[in-house]
Amino acid sequence: MAALTVALADIDVSDRIQPLDEVKAQEIAVSFGVHGRLINHIGLRQTPKGKKKWVLVHGRHRLRALEISGIVDLVEGEHFERMAVDAAQARLLEIEENMARTDVSPFGRAVMLAAYREATAIDGRGAHKKSATDPEAQARLVVLRDGFTAHAMRVFDLSSDQVERLVRIGSVLTKPVGLSERLHFSRIARNQSQLLKLSALPEEQLARAAEAFDAAKGDFFVMMTILSRPPEGQTALLQKLGDGASLSDVVNAKAETPPAFDHWKQVVSAYHQLDFKSRVSVTVEHWNKDEKAVRAAFKALGYELVKVDAK
Repeated sequence: MAALTVALADIDVSDRIQPLDEVKAQEIAVSFGVHGRLINHIGLRQTPKGKKKWVLVHGRHRLRALEISGIVDLVEGEHFERMAVDAAQARLLEIEENMARTDVSPFGRAVMLAAYREATAIDGRGAHKKSATDPEAQARLVVLRDGFTAHAMRVFDLSSDQVERLVRIGSVLTKPVGLSERLHFSRIARNQSQLLKLSALPEEQLARAAEAFDAAKGDFFVMMTILSRPPEGQTALLQKLGDGASLSDVVNAKAETPPAFDHWKQVVSAYHQLDFKSRVSVTVEHWNKDEKAVRAAFKALGYELVKVDAK
C-alpha cells in the first residue's frame, strides 16, 4: 500500500499561538538539505469538514522548512504523522511540544504557559470551567484537583514562582494590541527581568505599549521612559517623537514624572502573589543600586531594612 501524501497547500496553519520565526525555519531547511530528512515529524490532524482537509498540530517551523526546500507533498511516515486528536487536545500538544524546546525565549514560554492555562480551562480551585456543562471536556482533559500552578509545575518541571511569573508575563503582555508580535523577536523577549517590569505597569499605561516599542525602536529603557508616565504624558511624549524629536532628546530631557522610587506602588503590587524570597529577589533586581527605592519598596511590602553588626 502506497504511503499517504498530503499537499502542503491543504494544511491549515492559521491558528497558531506564536508567530513564525523565518530565521529558524531557514536553519531547519538547511539541515533538511544536508540530511535529507526531518529529525522529528510534523503532527497533522484530519478535518474533513474544514476549509482545508488537514490542520497542523505541531511543527510549524519544520513545515515552513519543507516549503522552503521545495516540498509540495508531504509523505506520511517520512514528513508527518497523523494524530487522532480534536482541537482542544491539539492545542495542548502544540503548547507542550513548544514548552519542551530549549531555544524558546522567556516571553515565548510565558505566552505558551498563559495559553496552556486557558486551554486547560482550570479555575482557581483546580476545577475545569467547562466540566459542569460539557461532559466531553472531562474526557478530553485531565481533571486537576490541586490547581493550575501545581499541574504546570509537574508537567513542565517548573517551580511555583516560575509558573506564576511566566503566567503573569504571558497574560498581561499579550493584551495590548500589537505588543506581543513585537516582543517575540526582540531582545526584551529574552530578558525576564525586563518582562516583569513591563508586566508590572498598570493596564492603562500599557495600552499604547506597541506604539512605545516602535518609538523606542525596541530599546527597553526608552520604552519604559514612555510607559512609566500616565496616559496623557505618554501622548505628549509620543507626539514629540512623531514630530521629529530625537530619542536622545526625549530620554535626556528632564523627567515630567517623579523618579522610579516615587512610583514603587505600581510595581510591588504586581508581586503580591510571590513568596518572601521571591519578593526580595525581584524588588532588589528591579531597582538595582537605588537604595532609596529598595527601602521604600520593602517598607510597602511590610519589611524594614536594618543594619546588622558584622562582628
